[in-house]
Amino acid sequence: MPTDPQRNSVETQPVSTSGTGIPPPAYGTATAGGPDEFLSLRDILIMILRHRWAIFLFVILVTLAAGIFFINRPRSYTAEGYLQVILPLSSEGRVDKELFETMIASHLQKASSAYIARNVSALLNDQGLKITPLALEKQIKITRPPKTDLIRMVAWETSADEALLIVRLWVREYLASIQKNNIYAALSQSRLLLKQAQSELMERQATVDKMKVQVAQSSPLVTLSRAVDDRQIWNDLTQKAAPDPEALKKLSAIHIKGQEQSEEYINLKMALLTTDQALSAILARRNLYQEVVRILETKIASNGSFIDGKLAPTNAAPSEAEFYVNTLMKSSEIVQFGEPGLISAARGALKKTGLFFIASLALACFGAFMCEWCKGLLSSR
Repeated sequence: MPTDPQRNSVETQPVSTSGTGIPPPAYGTATAGGPDEFLSLRDILIMILRHRWAIFLFVILVTLAAGIFFINRPRSYTAEGYLQVILPLSSEGRVDKELFETMIASHLQKASSAYIARNVSALLNDQGLKITPLALEKQIKITRPPKTDLIRMVAWETSADEALLIVRLWVREYLASIQKNNIYAALSQSRLLLKQAQSELMERQATVDKMKVQVAQSSPLVTLSRAVDDRQIWNDLTQKAAPDPEALKKLSAIHIKGQEQSEEYINLKMALLTTDQALSAILARRNLYQEVVRILETKIASNGSFIDGKLAPTNAAPSEAEFYVNTLMKSSEIVQFGEPGLISAARGALKKTGLFFIASLALACFGAFMCEWCKGLLSSR
């Protein structure tokens, strides 16, 4: 800032405003507190208006150049596509909101990954549209519309067909990556279920073996010996005053022996039958998971062949394991919602030109003020 003597020398000089219709500025005079320390708004405006023609020419030229540039600039087309996340339901049929929000956040991160951008960029390069993954990431925006189960993908390009192509390929590659990742998730889950089934099978097999030993040690029949109810002998004994020893001896010698099924044996056999049926079910489940693991490992070894849910070509009827694998492959927590399409997008040339006009006017006024300020400093020396 200039010193007081310098300021007084500048302020005492009259400002030439001939031909402008603007009176000379009324600079502050000495008061009880001394001379005015700051320029007034009127002084600043006068300093700027001294360069009004230069400001006018500068603003007009910059605005015209910006308008011509934005009008001749190729129009940018916008395409959008949507993915829908399936709401997770609990066993009671209720929506798990926390899990749903986690799924949405997870899919947003996955869809924005560099892995998808690299794959889409490679496909675009194969179709003649040269673009790098980094540039492609800047041309697409992935967001979630508030309070929805949708994921929105928007791409900008100078060609409408290219914008649609980017969105289509991005959606397709993301769904393909999710489906391919389902193989590894299904394999991990199937191995866990196989481990549980194998452990349960071993426990149930030990129980069956123990019960078989108990059944083998038990006799299925029980021998019973009963005396015969001879009415004639009993009548004779009751009619006589003294029992006949020979008749009593004869009566005691008469017995009938028979065999009946043992109740303990029957109970053991029923328990063994129930346990054996459970063992057969566990064995079938173990075999199913074993076959599922084998099929999934084969798919991974063949780089995810038949991941679209089609069975491998064979003359044999599809097994339950193949049906199970196809069900796992087809099940997904995210699906495509509709087809990608173009959305209306204004060129924005007028708006951008207006912004340039305001910016250039502010810059020109600031430059004029600084020019007058520097002149005042130089003239005071």
